[in-house]
Amino acid sequence: MSELDDINTIEQTAEYLKIETTKLRRLVNQKKIAFLKQGHVLTFPRAAVEAYVESNTTAAIPPNTWGLTDASARRIRGR
Repeated sequence: MSELDDINTIEQTAEYLKIETTKLRRLVNQKKIAFLKQGHVLTFPRAAVEAYVESNTTAAIPPNTWGLTDASARRIRGR
């Protein structure tokens, strides 16, 4: 994974997040990721990118300790 600078371009941020720049622009339009706008140029502070990653990271499913199949374990958990 590439390193983040303190201030990143849209290309650097998209590469770090492993998404297309069009997807990143969509996130900006939906105000789901913080950014700085300098004229027509969008930049992304490292803290904003890390906050986006943290807020969109899901918890892992607990391990299946009973030896059930994944489908059976989901059915028991109600998912």
